[in-house]
Amino acid sequence: MTRKRLAIALAATTSLVGMSMVPVAASAQSVEQLQQQIDALQAQINEMKETQKKAAAEGIKVKWEPAPKISSADGRFEMNLRGRIFVDAAWISDDDNALDDDATEFRAARLGIEGKAWNNVKYKFEADFADNEVEITDAIIGYDIGVGEVMVGNFKTFNSLEELTSSRFITFMERGGNTDAFSFERQLGVGVQLGGENWSFGVGAQKGTASGGSGNQGETISARATFAPKIGNNGLVHLGAHYRYRKAGADESLYRYRQRPHQHLASTRLVSTPSLYDNDSLIGLELAGVFGPFSAQGEYMWIKADRAVEVVGFDDPTFNAWYADVSWFLTGESRAYKAEEGSFNRVKVKKPVYEGGFGAWQVGIRYDVVDLIDENIFGGKQKTWIFGVNWHLNDYSRIMMNYSKSDISDAFAVAANGVDGENGVDAFGMRFQVDW
Repeated sequence: MTRKRLAIALAATTSLVGMSMVPVAASAQSVEQLQQQIDALQAQINEMKETQKKAAAEGIKVKWEPAPKISSADGRFEMNLRGRIFVDAAWISDDDNALDDDATEFRAARLGIEGKAWNNVKYKFEADFADNEVEITDAIIGYDIGVGEVMVGNFKTFNSLEELTSSRFITFMERGGNTDAFSFERQLGVGVQLGGENWSFGVGAQKGTASGGSGNQGETISARATFAPKIGNNGLVHLGAHYRYRKAGADESLYRYRQRPHQHLASTRLVSTPSLYDNDSLIGLELAGVFGPFSAQGEYMWIKADRAVEVVGFDDPTFNAWYADVSWFLTGESRAYKAEEGSFNRVKVKKPVYEGGFGAWQVGIRYDVVDLIDENIFGGKQKTWIFGVNWHLNDYSRIMMNYSKSDISDAFAVAANGVDGENGVDAFGMRFQVDW
């Protein structure tokens, strides 16, 4: 009996163990299948990640600063929208009643693009729509050579700190009188711009302008070098020199030299020479300094003008023009400087108006002289004091106010000055400016 019971117990135990092994085997099989599914899913996730990385590398990035800057993720391609709008108003009067101007204008209304392709090819195109006309300003193709670029297209000659500083960043509404009197401009040609941490050098050969032309065009050669050592933590001194030679083409007008009384809306230029010269050579010296919120700047230029027809008893004349100014940011900002181009750059406003601040306030004073008298040429001498106040609302917009007082003497070549060749001009101007 006892043996029979033991046999029954052993049989029952064996059956139970056998039954329990069935779900264990099934569970092991399910776990293996689940692991296979997890591995397959992980492979899909990894593949998706790689696809996303590849798509991102081939995609584009858009950044607002303040206009859209579009670039490829790998940095090989880039395009910036750029432009500026200057709205000016001016009130101008003179002692001889030749000027009675009360007017407004778009001083600039520009739109363009700038960027690069395949890393080292640069491009820039900008057109100005002011005065109800379309004028191409910069139209440049450049090739990056590491320490600078080789450029072909329509660009400024390599002359003058004031001229090569963008009108967006100059201290006064108008540039120094020498830049206008001696006709610095953009021309078609080839140039090289090099620069480093505290130096720059540029040289170019140009002829003709973007507006086109035919026949025998003149030629222009220019060169400029700058050096700007740093002084302390927030200061620098700018030293520069530049040269230009130009010759009028057989089918072009002869050169003349003239200047407005420091407001573009002035309807008459009160100092001016006759158009007598077929080539000229110019030398200019530059000196500027920035020491925290304080800045000083000046330039002196000489130009030797060769007459197309010699005048017995007189040599070819030499004219000169210069300016000197000081300025100060009452709110503590400092003028920015771009050493590799030897020019001033965008001011960074500490407390912009859109953040509840007062913006940046700058005051400046300049003395400007244009002397067009020499060797029986009485184009006149213009001496001008200019007082300016600039309110920078933010990094990209400002309001400018200028008052200028000009004294004209020995300007017998300009009928508006009367028989004594003398005159005096008072002018007040305002500018509302935004750029991107």
